[in-house]
Amino acid sequence: MKTIILDDERPAVQILSMFVKKVPFLQLELATTNAFEALEILNNKKIDLLFLDIEMPDITGIELLKALSKPPMLIFTTAYEQYALQGYELDIVDYLVKPIRFSRFLKATNKAQKRYQYEQQSTNFLQEKKITDDFLFVKADYKTVKIAFDDILYIEGLKDYVKIVTKNKMLLTRLNLKGIEKKLPQTHFIRIHRSYIVAFSKITSFQKSQVTIATKNLPISDTYRDSLLKRLG
Repeated sequence: MKTIILDDERPAVQILSMFVKKVPFLQLELATTNAFEALEILNNKKIDLLFLDIEMPDITGIELLKALSKPPMLIFTTAYEQYALQGYELDIVDYLVKPIRFSRFLKATNKAQKRYQYEQQSTNFLQEKKITDDFLFVKADYKTVKIAFDDILYIEGLKDYVKIVTKNKMLLTRLNLKGIEKKLPQTHFIRIHRSYIVAFSKITSFQKSQVTIATKNLPISDTYRDSLLKRLG
């Protein structure tokens, strides 16, 4: 786990750095007394775990945490016990009170590793599910219909409906085009117009202002032309 240490006391930074280097699953990216140096890294790099002091001269640890749009897992390191409840309300991993023993530090990092592994497994599961699902369900003709992605030629947004045109049929469903676009894999489909999404592999020819799928000519709008041409090479 990529790790940052931020504490306004240099001896604390040195001790925590030494602890981090003893733990095989931690990789120290930065150890600093400068809150704004840490903020720069946190805002521009994927950091998994932050050891953070609370009482610092320029900004408190809690203020720094609230300034982050996507905060990493957090372990507070502080000489003050009174912030413990507030810390857990912020969903921190652990709360270490100075002076910190290595055994207590290791217990906290093991908790962080378990949370990290759980989040990684959840992410991998969702990615695998997204890859293996090759269909979607829509409500049409008073029933729920399964449509294979590979069967879809194009999708047209109408006033109150979305028309899904497949190899063998046409379905009308009460969805908006933006809603159905979120259900489609971007590797297979592309938006070419505010009213049209097409199956990329089903394009048989194209011109500057239109694509052809089967015998149907569909318009390309200026908004989506560049992204389509980039995909077409």
